[in-house]
Amino acid sequence: MRTPRSRHPALRPIGALATTLALLVAAACGVPQDPAPRVLDASALPEELAIPSTTTTSTEAPVPRQSVYLYFVDGEVLGEPVERELATPAGLVAALDALIEGPTEEEATAGLTSAIPAETVVLGSDLTNGVLQVNLAEGTLEQIEGALQSLAIAQLVFTATELPGVDWLWVLIEGEPRALPTDEGDVEAPVGRVHYASLGPPGSAWRP
Repeated sequence: MRTPRSRHPALRPIGALATTLALLVAAACGVPQDPAPRVLDASALPEELAIPSTTTTSTEAPVPRQSVYLYFVDGEVLGEPVERELATPAGLVAALDALIEGPTEEEATAGLTSAIPAETVVLGSDLTNGVLQVNLAEGTLEQIEGALQSLAIAQLVFTATELPGVDWLWVLIEGEPRALPTDEGDVEAPVGRVHYASLGPPGSAWRP
């Protein structure tokens, strides 16, 4: 005698049914299935999941600067001083070297010139009791004469006496003192602004 078949099929385990449904949903959504975990390339990550990149910034401290004031020629006398920023410690020779380099293109366009030959070389300097001795190489300052030489010395004097502690300038050529033209005639000794008052900037106050 046959056992009548049950009209209700046997219920599958709930776990197996859930797994089947998950696979069907995944297939319907088109999500690929990897057989094993894999490492994704950073470029494949969505923007919100990407690790922000870090930027390297320089930790070098800025170089300290020092202002110096240089005197150039404006017409037949000295013009108002122009400011230069030099790396510190600038030193006395650095300021004079900046003067010898001459005016910038912008300053030259404004009418400033220099009577100091560009080939002038400062061999050394020494500051003692307010007197700055500047030793120049031979063959440069001597190539100019008369009013131009007076203007060149005036540029050196006014620029040097802007520097801290400098009241007088004594120009040496190859270590030897030379007579310099001044408002008071040739002087073979330290000179100051008082010796070039006629060449100072118009209306400016000068100090000896």
